Amino acid sequence: MSSEDLETPTEETSAEEPSESGDGGSNSRYLVLGTAALATAALILAAVFGIQWWSASGNDNLALAQARDAVVKQGGIAVKAYTELDYTNPDAFFQNVMNVSTSDMQTLMKNSEANYRQSLAQAKTKVTTTVQDIGVEELDDHAGKASFLAAISTLVTQNGQQPVAKPLRLEVQMTRVGQDWKVSGISSVPLVSSGQ
Repeated sequence: MSSEDLETPTEETSAEEPSESGDGGSNSRYLVLGTAALATAALILAAVFGIQWWSASGNDNLALAQARDAVVKQGGIAVKAYTELDYTNPDAFFQNVMNVSTSDMQTLMKNSEANYRQSLAQAKTKVTTTVQDIGVEELDDHAGKASFLAAISTLVTQNGQQPVAKPLRLEVQMTRVGQDWKVSGISSVPLVSSGQ
């Protein structure tokens, strides 16, 4: 074997190299471009659906927060209506209670109105209420049901004596009637001192 034989390529090797690189290179290029296009389309779809999901979840949270705020606001008005009174104007008290109550609660109040009026007049009761805090316990916006605890302080005057401050805690159930939250149940909750 001479040095010329080593330097000169044979016909077989020179003919095979161009045919392999020509067909394989174009196929690889199409495969890379196709994969990049699919990845881009998947990324765009993920972004679109992600934005739609985030927007929808934000709307649910916003609606729930607005419902909670409405319960707190209308609940504060309702608590004052049920606890604040003046024996010299019982009609205003009963009208305020009717305005913030469901029909069932209105019926209960009408049934006890005569006895209640008599007790107010005999004791000459006046009560002013300060709502200190309202904590929503349950809220089902879809069913229109809510309940909350209210911490209030009342200033009670009877028979012209000095006013006496009385703290109260109330548990209130609310039902949505139209756009408004109305009282569907109200009861006092015993206060627990820090020593118990």
